[in-house]
Amino acid sequence: MAALLEYTHRDSFLHHLHPATKLLWSIAVLVLSFLTDRPLWILALLLGNLLLAAAGGVLKRMLPVLRSLAIFAAILVLMQVFLIDEGKTLFYLFPAFGAGRITDTGLQLSTLAALRMLATVSTIPLLLLTTRMTDLAAVLVEKCRIPYSYAFMFLTALRLIPTLLDRMEQVLQAQAARGYRTDTKNLLRRILLILPLAIPLLVSTVQKIEQTALSMEMRGFASGPRRSYREIKMQPADFICAGLLMLAVSISIIVQLI
Repeated sequence: MAALLEYTHRDSFLHHLHPATKLLWSIAVLVLSFLTDRPLWILALLLGNLLLAAAGGVLKRMLPVLRSLAIFAAILVLMQVFLIDEGKTLFYLFPAFGAGRITDTGLQLSTLAALRMLATVSTIPLLLLTTRMTDLAAVLVEKCRIPYSYAFMFLTALRLIPTLLDRMEQVLQAQAARGYRTDTKNLLRRILLILPLAIPLLVSTVQKIEQTALSMEMRGFASGPRRSYREIKMQPADFICAGLLMLAVSISIIVQLI
């Protein structure tokens, strides 16, 4: 299985935007989601990410990531909703024992946190699917003045989950060729079957890290000043989008202060 967050070439408006503009969109969504306590506004931000993905032709590639994020958001709600005692009691999960009390405040706050996570994190696959890593690295180093070693660590962290998913798929295929079956619909049984594969996944990941470190050393990484000769210029559409994003954030901050 190809990595879920690999750059997907499309001839779309979103792909032609400057990487800095898309980074600004991610920051704007993060700021806007924490400026409001209204779930509908945060859902609107999430819907905006989905509409942008559809306009860029990468919505199909983004859906598996969103499903994983939705599962994590549900787990986040379950972990938080029982820890908040404030508010009016809605019901008990185990009424016979008086355990598992769920309040309206707890449900609202946990749902709000999950929606914020979905809205903000969903900008990352949108950025990766529509931006070449070389372009993003060039912008971080040349425009944002971030040291190239830190930019490399940032981009490597973004690629960590897709790399692990790709490695896990390779391990599953290798084990399936040996007759090891994990295609069960029982989620608990599937987890128990996959757990023993953590060791070969860890070993293959360490080998990949060693290969990457050796390759970096052979290329003289961090041996002196570096410069990218790839220059990416801002277009009029980038200035318009950046201005609209800054205007939206400014208006939201003013509204909150009034």
